[in-house]
Amino acid sequence: MNVLIVLTWPGKDRSYRSRLSSLLSYAPTTLGALAAIIKRERPEWKIDTVDEMSETVSYDRKSYDIVMISSTTPSVKRGYEIAQEFRKRNSHVVMGGYHVRYNHEEALEYADTVIVGPGEYALADFIKDYEEGKPERVYTCRHVEGRDIPAPDRSFIKLKHYYRTPAVTANSGCFNHCSYCTINDMWRDTTPRPVSNVIEEIKSLKKRMIIFYDPNFFGNRKYAIELMEELKKLKIKWAGSAVINVGFDEELLTHAEQSGCAGLLFGLESMNKKALEGSGKPFNDPLNYRQAIENIKRHHIMVNGCFILGMDGDTEEDLLSLPKQVDYLKLNLARFAILTPVPGSKLYKKLDEEGRITDKDWDHYTQHRAVFKPADMSQERLEEIYTYVWMETYRMRNIMKRVGRVPHGDIISRFICFTSNIGFKYLGIDT
Repeated sequence: MNVLIVLTWPGKDRSYRSRLSSLLSYAPTTLGALAAIIKRERPEWKIDTVDEMSETVSYDRKSYDIVMISSTTPSVKRGYEIAQEFRKRNSHVVMGGYHVRYNHEEALEYADTVIVGPGEYALADFIKDYEEGKPERVYTCRHVEGRDIPAPDRSFIKLKHYYRTPAVTANSGCFNHCSYCTINDMWRDTTPRPVSNVIEEIKSLKKRMIIFYDPNFFGNRKYAIELMEELKKLKIKWAGSAVINVGFDEELLTHAEQSGCAGLLFGLESMNKKALEGSGKPFNDPLNYRQAIENIKRHHIMVNGCFILGMDGDTEEDLLSLPKQVDYLKLNLARFAILTPVPGSKLYKKLDEEGRITDKDWDHYTQHRAVFKPADMSQERLEEIYTYVWMETYRMRNIMKRVGRVPHGDIISRFICFTSNIGFKYLGIDT
């Protein structure tokens, strides 16, 4: 059986990442994860992969029995295009991903089968049914036991145009219910992978630095401590994502520092408490941000703060002040995005019912454009402010301030901070 797995990317992403890839993004593990599931179920199947960030899909070079396509909202139209071409060639097309999770009826117009939710069990069921000649149209999965999640087969992960630090996922789930995020819904009730499995995977990488793709590394506190105790023995450096409140948990910060944590990304989202409460993130308090960040950096951990522009409650004044707020908070890196609801999600339905969704061209759902009418300003004004915030935050003098605030005194850490800031500078300009 010949299988092709395709990871699609929006054209805009391919454009800027091909120029600044090593400064911007880590390689997705999607291709390796899907290949690992297939290999577990049918080791004799032959698998090819295409990551559109660095490769082009060839329709006639080889005949495929099954073509699997994973797409995000801004890349899904490209996914549909690929699906149609392979269906003309009698391949059985399977589609999955966050967009398909909420829009499987739409996807079924282009695909033979749709995976709704994680693929660890659903894909195995599809493989069995396909071999028996009776594949279903839709396979749904909500709960995955961590012990059943295999490590990605990295022979299928392409590193061209990506940062070379490998990514690992220990816990895909998140307890939070932020209105703009679909992780909780996509990975509902999924349990963490056994710590021993995670450590075994990290050892196999033979790298001194890794990044965790966990949406909230410390979300399961007991599990995080158990994992960090084992990480201490490896004497490596790592980075991940967390909720800013960890800045007030001295025990967790101590474990993080001792286990080699070099940097953490936090979804600060807004400096307006009202906007945070309305977005389902009331546990974030802007008044506590600076102290939390100081506590984190005291443990020699760099801080990357992310902000979402356009949430209800945010004013023009709030958003225009963000470059100064980044400086006030003494962040080492900052990233901005325009609020972009996933089509079909609760937030999308709410805005659509209010008549505020103004653009249903999925190509535009890149987080760089306003696809809805904000509550307190025009769409055009939101996009103008978004561009201004990127440009002002990433003026060279501001970059050098952030580099000078690296909590590590070594040259390597400062170099990493500098190159990351340079990469983000051009990401902002190229919006």
